[in-house]
Amino acid sequence: MIILLEGKESYQLNARKQQLVRDSKAEGENIVAIDGSSRTSFSMESALNLCSTISLFGDRRAVLISNPYFLKSGSGSSSSGAKKTSRRKGGGSAELLETYCAAPNPDTDLIFVCDGFLCDKRTKEYKVLSAYAGKTVRIITFSNPSPWELEKLIDRELSLRGYNLTPDAKSELKLRISDSATEFYRTLDKMELYGGKQFDRKAIAGLVSFNADVNVWKLSDSFVKGNAAKTMESFFELREHASMDVYGILPTLSYRLKRLYCVKSCSEAGLPFSEIRARTGQGYPEKDLESCGGHSARWFLKRLAELADLDQGMKTGRIDGMTGLELFLLRNLPHE
Repeated sequence: MIILLEGKESYQLNARKQQLVRDSKAEGENIVAIDGSSRTSFSMESALNLCSTISLFGDRRAVLISNPYFLKSGSGSSSSGAKKTSRRKGGGSAELLETYCAAPNPDTDLIFVCDGFLCDKRTKEYKVLSAYAGKTVRIITFSNPSPWELEKLIDRELSLRGYNLTPDAKSELKLRISDSATEFYRTLDKMELYGGKQFDRKAIAGLVSFNADVNVWKLSDSFVKGNAAKTMESFFELREHASMDVYGILPTLSYRLKRLYCVKSCSEAGLPFSEIRARTGQGYPEKDLESCGGHSARWFLKRLAELADLDQGMKTGRIDGMTGLELFLLRNLPHE
C-alpha cells in the first residue's frame, strides 16, 4: 500500500504514522526511513528500488519518506520541470512514481510523511498519487479543526482523562494553544507529567511555553473586552520578555483591531455571515463579533487611528514606544 500523510496537525499525523508502521508488521532493518527534503540527496529511483525489492523470507517492509521536497509548494516538479527530468535515463520522479503506483509491491508499505504542511496539488507527483487514490494509494489529511470542533475535542479529552480546569484555566488553555489540536495534545502530555487533576490559570500558564503572538492576542482580547487587570498583566509580561519589543506587539495588536473593525462594519451594514466571510476573508465572523465587546465599528476605527499616530511618533523619535503603548492602553480602558 502507498500512503500519503499530510497536514499541519503534527501530533495526530505522527501518531497515525506510528500506527501504520505497527500495522505493517515490519521490524528492525525492514523499517527504512529516508529524508526526502533535499533535491540533491534524495533519489526517487533509489527509494522505489527499496520498495520493489522482494524479500526471500517474506518479511514485510515499511519505507518512510519524510518531508518530500517534491510535494512542497514551489519545489516540486511542475509540468515544465517534468520535461527536463524526463529526459534522464529512466524518466523523472513523477514517471517513476506512476509506474510504481500502477503495480506496487504487496509486501511493502510506502509512506510519504508531509509533517507540518499540505501538499502542493500542482506538482506532478501529487497528481500521480491523487490519480491512484482509492486504488493503490491512500491520502490522509490532518487539517486544523474549526473552533467548534476544537472546543468539543478539548472537552472530550479533558473529561476522558479526568482533568478539572477552572474556567480561567480553560480559557487560558484555549488561547495558548492557538486553535491547534497538536498544541493541545502536547499540553496534555505535559499535564500528565505534571501530575494531579486540578489546574488553575497559573498552572496552565506554566505548562504551556511563552508564545509572544499568543500573548499579544490575549492582550488585545482583554483590551477590547475592557478587562483592565488582564490587559495590563499581559502588557507587563510582554514588556519583561527579552525577545519582545513594541515593534513586535504593535503590528499584531493593530491587525486584531482591524480584523474586528472590518467584521463589525460589515455586520452594522446588515450583511449576512456568508457575505462577511467573502468580503473579509475571515472564516468565522460570528466568533469575531462575540469578541467585539459591544463596541461599534467607529470605536475600532478611532483606536486604529491612535495606533497609527503612535507608530508615526515612534518613527520620528517623539514617543518612546513602550511608554506610548502603555498610555494608549490606560487611556482606553475603563477605570473604577
